[in-house]
Amino acid sequence: MLKLMKLELKKNKLGGYLPGIVIANIVILLLVGVIHVAERVDNGVAAFLNYSIAFGSIIAFVKITFVIFASVILARLVIGEYNTGTVNILFTYPISRKKIVAAKLLLVSFWTFAVVVLSSLFVTGVFLLADSLLNMVPETLTARMMADHVLRILLNAVSAAGICLIPLLFGMMKKSVPATIISAVILVAVTDSNNMGFSLSAGYILPLVFAAAGVLIAWWSVRKIETADVL
Repeated sequence: MLKLMKLELKKNKLGGYLPGIVIANIVILLLVGVIHVAERVDNGVAAFLNYSIAFGSIIAFVKITFVIFASVILARLVIGEYNTGTVNILFTYPISRKKIVAAKLLLVSFWTFAVVVLSSLFVTGVFLLADSLLNMVPETLTARMMADHVLRILLNAVSAAGICLIPLLFGMMKKSVPATIISAVILVAVTDSNNMGFSLSAGYILPLVFAAAGVLIAWWSVRKIETADVL
């Protein structure tokens, strides 16, 4: 399986997405800055009343961004190969179809996990640097707050790694790239929206539940791939 993942990584050159990742992180930082400035100008108060709100916003922005990003990669690695017909060549290899597709899905999941963790840490670091200069959050940061934030980053990265596979179900129905990406947008809008301080991704249990759901739905999407006809 690891060898298949390495081959997929080499073939699809995921390193080419690095500029997009950098740009996405810059946009997230700008968005956080705009929220802070807008609240100061409009109401004269801090947008982030405490670090829990600030860190929660950072995690949500990063997760939403890269789950959608992952859906684009998923569409390219799986749905795109159906549309171009290259999947026919892959399925002639003396390897089970499930292993081939599983390698692609694992690659997308690991990529999503790594990018969410690294991006969350990067955005947090820049935010804390700006906060030390501009006093953006009227609260004293403690080691316990940072430890909790890192734990939430890891949990949400695991969640993102599972959730990013759910759009495969909708994409595989009609082998549609737009359906894959649109379903990812709707999915994160539901799971990571903040409604009067409540989010489905808050806490420690629900992110893991979403991750497990993503894995199960991905399995359901490809369960008949060994016998399904390839067009």
